[in-house]
Amino acid sequence: MIVFKYTKNDGAEFISHLDTLRHLNKTFTRGGIKVKMSQGFHPHMLIFMSSPIGVGLKSTAEYCTVDTDTPPAEFKEKFNAASPKGIKCVAAYYTPKNINLASAIIKAKYYIEGLNVFDAEEVLSAKEFIVTNKRGESLNARDKIFSFSRRGDGYEAVLAAGNASLRPDVFVAALKERYGGGHIRIIKEESFVAGDRPPESLIDLSQEQKTP
Repeated sequence: MIVFKYTKNDGAEFISHLDTLRHLNKTFTRGGIKVKMSQGFHPHMLIFMSSPIGVGLKSTAEYCTVDTDTPPAEFKEKFNAASPKGIKCVAAYYTPKNINLASAIIKAKYYIEGLNVFDAEEVLSAKEFIVTNKRGESLNARDKIFSFSRRGDGYEAVLAAGNASLRPDVFVAALKERYGGGHIRIIKEESFVAGDRPPESLIDLSQEQKTP
């Protein structure tokens, strides 16, 4: 199996999660990357994506596991030669088993531009941070904000991801309502598993040269 880290930018951020899966299928086929198939009446490529990112949000830290015997270096070369603009493999690693990144990734770091200038400490010092989710429900998301600070001309935020996520666009919408802003730009820069480690830390990198 291969775990690979990839980007979604240069227009690819507007591709939905399901359509991204379709693009990955086509990339493997065009690139000559042999992927193992599921069993049953409707076989499909064994591809395991991490949790979806919202449409329109750029990312340099998306992850996916694919069941293939292609060595990591060859996988990266073939993938990037066949992938669409904006979806590019940044790194690839061999893993002997699926490490279930959708559940393992619990935090993500974002860089946010377009908000008015305000004191980021106000967000962290508050006991509540009320957001309105996509279903129109109001909830207190303060426990899902792990860090928030001013960085350059924008802000850096580490938010809950995975099964108990705080969507960055929902978070930023609440900030914009409170403090104002213009055209918002959000980019996901990093993903984290337990212990604030990168997903690669779950992989035994000593096995990388032992691909089948």
